[in-house]
Amino acid sequence: MNLSFDFDFDFKGDKTNGIVPFIIGFLMYSVTIAAMSCFFTNSLTSEWSRSLNGRMTIEFQSNVDGVDENLTEKQKEDVIKVLRETPGIKSVKHLKESDILKVLEPWLSGTSIPDDFPFPAIFDVEVDESVRLDLLQLSEKLAKISHSVKIHDHAKWYAPIMKISNGLFTFAILLSILIFATVCATIVFITRKTLGMHENVVRILQLIGANNGYIAAQFKQHYLQICYKSSLLSFMFSLLTIMATTYVTSSVIFNVNSIGYLLISLAVTVISVGLIIITAQKSVLFFLNNDRWVA
Repeated sequence: MNLSFDFDFDFKGDKTNGIVPFIIGFLMYSVTIAAMSCFFTNSLTSEWSRSLNGRMTIEFQSNVDGVDENLTEKQKEDVIKVLRETPGIKSVKHLKESDILKVLEPWLSGTSIPDDFPFPAIFDVEVDESVRLDLLQLSEKLAKISHSVKIHDHAKWYAPIMKISNGLFTFAILLSILIFATVCATIVFITRKTLGMHENVVRILQLIGANNGYIAAQFKQHYLQICYKSSLLSFMFSLLTIMATTYVTSSVIFNVNSIGYLLISLAVTVISVGLIIITAQKSVLFFLNNDRWVA
């Protein structure tokens, strides 16, 4: 779209033009950050859901009450047999000490573990979510093998996390809507103020036969030029934010997830520009048709 346009209004002489692109650019950037938060929260929740839903962990603690009660190989086989015979359990995997160490590695920070460290016996269990398991009955069966059994149902502590995540997602959406509303309100206010400043030009155009649509088109083109500057500012700050966040979380400047955030930034920019142009045009038509623009 051509940026050059012959205006009947002296928009360049308007002092507010110097600050408006920065205000709109900041609002665009704010919406982008809110939208990115929605995307991040949703993707994180989905990842947790895929990895935790339909799973539980069965643990047999070692050294309970000061007594060394590591499960024997026979007991481990009995546990696996009981679990596989339980309706609703799809698969069972006994985690070896090396598997447990991989899980604990981020928290160990290079700390060595003694050779005689009493590792618990842990079984990763995949369950059929369509079948209701009687965990009390299952616990009683496993307690006959070893009284140190503990069943960790991931769904019990995953549900509160889901509620918090959904709350954050909803808050981010509401924040985005609020910022969009602020953008519209800002455009309406500036448009009315600009019309009042150029009252004489508006009256002359109306006297020589210019309709309200012609005047609104002038404002539409004026705000389109402002949006080009605002969009550039918003996209630059969004790109810097994405690069900085990616570097902090993964020690690289750009990765596959960054592409998704860039697309969100572009989408927000396009939506913001369209919203601003429509709001400006409709505002001019409303004020002129109702003669509510004279200060």
